[in-house]
Amino acid sequence: MTIRLTSTSSYTAKHAYKLFREIYPESEVTYALFKFVLSEFNKRVSERILAGETFTMSNRIGKLAIKKMKRNFKKPKIDWGETNKLARKGIRKLVYFTEPYWYRFYWAKRKCNIKNKSVYRFRASWGNKKRLVEILKTDEFAPMNYKLNP
Repeated sequence: MTIRLTSTSSYTAKHAYKLFREIYPESEVTYALFKFVLSEFNKRVSERILAGETFTMSNRIGKLAIKKMKRNFKKPKIDWGETNKLARKGIRKLVYFTEPYWYRFYWAKRKCNIKNKSVYRFRASWGNKKRLVEILKTDEFAPMNYKLNP
C-alpha cells in the first residue's frame, strides 16, 4: 500500500494513521494514542541526538546526528543576532562568527537504499535547532559530544 503525494505535500501523522488503519483494521488504537506514541518517540530520539548520539534508522534509511563542521573563514558568515543588537544601540557594523566550528543536524544517507535519495532532505524543526543553540551556549563541554564526521 502506498500513499501518493504531490510534489508540494508531505507525510503527516494523519497519513501514517490512515495507512496503519488500512493494514490493521481490527486495531483499537485511536488517532490520539497513535499521535501520542509518535510524539513521544520523536522527543526521545531528539533528546538522544542532542546528547551527541547517532540515531540509526531501520531498513537502511540512514543515520541522524549532529555534525561538527569546520568554519570557512575565507567566506565569513554574519552573526545577525549580534549585528542587530548593535544596530538597536545605533552602531551600524557587521559582526561575523569567529568560532572555529559550527554545528548542524545531519542525515547520513550515503548507504541509504532509497531510490533518488539525492532529492530528499532532512530539516530539523526550529525547536530542535533552538535547543542545540541553548545546549552549546550553556554547557561548555557540549561541543565534545559531537564529531567532525559522524
